[in-house]
Amino acid sequence: MADSNTWKTFFDRHAEKYMQEPFVKATKEEADFLIEHLRLSTSHRILDMGCGTGRHALELARRGYHVTGVDLSSGMLEQGRQAAEAQSLKTVTFLQADAEHFTTDTPFDFAYCVCEGSLGLIGTGSDPQEHDIAVLRGLYRALKPGGRLLITVLNAMRMIRLYQPSDIEAGIFDPASLTETNTLSTGEGEDRVEVVLREHAFVVPELRLILEMIGFEVIHIGGGTAGSWGIRPVELDEYELLAIVKVPG
Repeated sequence: MADSNTWKTFFDRHAEKYMQEPFVKATKEEADFLIEHLRLSTSHRILDMGCGTGRHALELARRGYHVTGVDLSSGMLEQGRQAAEAQSLKTVTFLQADAEHFTTDTPFDFAYCVCEGSLGLIGTGSDPQEHDIAVLRGLYRALKPGGRLLITVLNAMRMIRLYQPSDIEAGIFDPASLTETNTLSTGEGEDRVEVVLREHAFVVPELRLILEMIGFEVIHIGGGTAGSWGIRPVELDEYELLAIVKVPG
């Protein structure tokens, strides 16, 4: 999750409802995609950055893969831990940490960061590019030479086509930073909260430039909205881009 208390507050309260979201229904198919395109084996150590409730990490663990899920939200992590315990999954571990400042003493073989688990979730007052560059640099450092990374991020072309000048005046969309700001509520009763949330989106050339600047070798960038991952061109109005990169070596 992001470094801001607004995102942590939201997901801590939203954790019990998260697996009811429509975009989580293709978890098994997405796990298949990760296995194929990251070229995973059960001997590899895998990092799930911004794991949320751990739906991908848990699915991979059911198949014998060794996964470490990292997230800022204690509420989301607790859902993952409960599921792992209930299913007696021994090859998945959950850690609470800020993706922007994550470090590890033992590099991972492969990693993924998907469904706005960390990338794009911007704290109030934070610079969108600086935040996401910090997350990506942390992922680069967390990988062994030759390690692959799969990410999905919000598609800025959809926002540009969606929003009107009135939305810019209202502060909902900022074309200078490619961010949108919304007020969302979640939780029940005394736990109900209403928070202002800010998200950063990318166009393909910006994403490629940042990834290459950090040092990644870009293998693919295209369309990759949750539930419809693939190796294909991006559609203008879809929600997410998907990129596969690797650390040289």
